[in-house]
Amino acid sequence: MDETERNYYLVATLEGAIAAIGKALQKEFSRCYRVYREPYPPLHLTVGVLSFPLDKLEPLEEILAGVVAPFLPLALRTLGESCFPAPFKSINLSVERSRPLSDLSTRVARAVTGAGFSAEPFDHWDYHISLVNCNYAAREWSEAEYQEACRRLARENLRLSGQSRRLELWDPVFPPLRILAAFEKT
Repeated sequence: MDETERNYYLVATLEGAIAAIGKALQKEFSRCYRVYREPYPPLHLTVGVLSFPLDKLEPLEEILAGVVAPFLPLALRTLGESCFPAPFKSINLSVERSRPLSDLSTRVARAVTGAGFSAEPFDHWDYHISLVNCNYAAREWSEAEYQEACRRLARENLRLSGQSRRLELWDPVFPPLRILAAFEKT
């Protein structure tokens, strides 16, 4: 990888029950366990991890605009909870690997690598929406707190639906949220 390359995240923004209930759960768990302080990390669904030098954003943005347009709006469904153990200690909403979602990630990766940039393959990606984890945390929760949160989340009815009408390319440094590009169905 070129020294000037960095990872950036192509994410689906969330609407509907997934967004509303996800935000409420994030707030509840953040307050209960004092893991996050406001502003909380924005809820999202990662659909691509791309590596490129920032000075190549403009041509990459054009490529991505053409690839993602046919997939928007993107219907989303959650299957329940998922928990990722240490080092992540992440409690999540598990997202169904639908054909459109999988195809979107595959086509983005192919287009980006075909243009000479790097992209992580998503063939075995566990699609999820992180509610609370160690990233951007005010403090790392203990293993016992994390396990308790996983058990509490498992008791919730988390078969939710929603959609994304907008994809954004994010710089992973937070806060503040830095959106490098946005793609919407017009």
